[in-house]
Parts: sequence; structure tokens; C-alpha cells
Amino acid sequence: MVTEGNHQIERLPVDSPADFIAFNARWAMPYKESGSTSNLYYSFEVAGTHIIMLGSYAEYHSESEQYSWLVADLAKIDRKRTPWVVVVLHAPWYNTNTAHQGDEEGMRVAMEELLYKARVDLVYSGHVHAYERLGYTTMSQTLVVRCM
Repeated sequence: MVTEGNHQIERLPVDSPADFIAFNARWAMPYKESGSTSNLYYSFEVAGTHIIMLGSYAEYHSESEQYSWLVADLAKIDRKRTPWVVVVLHAPWYNTNTAHQGDEEGMRVAMEELLYKARVDLVYSGHVHAYERLGYTTMSQTLVVRCM
């Protein structure tokens, strides 16, 4: 299962999901089954885990289709059937790499509270070519562990 990254952007600035023509042709994901209208964000379940694939390069503001879909998808999660919730996205919301500081601040501001309220267990991201692990002790305190 995949989600788009910056290397799949075919035109800058990104105007619409249509900019991902090659990605959408090569990587047909089960987005319709999860109620999504876009191949760039969707969810699926496997081995007691609800996995949400977010689109870092799709619109994410509170009036966007991705945001509305995420709200609906999170509301449908049955923790008795899928006790684990994992989110995957390309560009991290937090990192210590100075070259990518704040790259996805807008997406973080728009969606982070939704993930907290849903008690998401784990978030995987890529983009930054270095290993980092974030651990949260409280909502207001973030521990960043950087390994090079």
C-alpha cells in the first residue's frame, strides 16, 4: 500500500489530484472501499489494525474532501475489532532536519487534533532522509530522538 510523495508531483504548483496522473495509473489503491474520493488518501484494515494513508500533497484544510473523509473515517473505527490505529503520510509534521522544518505545518495544524482525539497509536512518515523517532509524553511535550 502506498501514498504519494513529492517525487510523484508532475506539475508545480500542485493544482489538483489530477497532477498525479502517473501515480494514480500505476498505484491503484482501494480508496473507494474506504469512502474516499481520491487515490491519494484512503484506509484499510489488516491484522487488527486500521491503517490510514493521508495525502501530504492533497488538499487538507478543514473544507477539503480529504479532511471531511478523515473525520468520517475516524468516526467509523471500531476499536474492539481494530484496536490499533496507524497513520501513514509522506512529509512528517515534526522533525529536527533544518532543511525540512515546517514543511507540513499547515497539514499538522489542520489535522493533528483529529488524530489526538481519535487516539491514533502510531504515525509513520518519510520525506526526510534521516532516521528520527518521536515519543509523546503529553500532548504539550514532545521528545525527539534523532539517530544518524
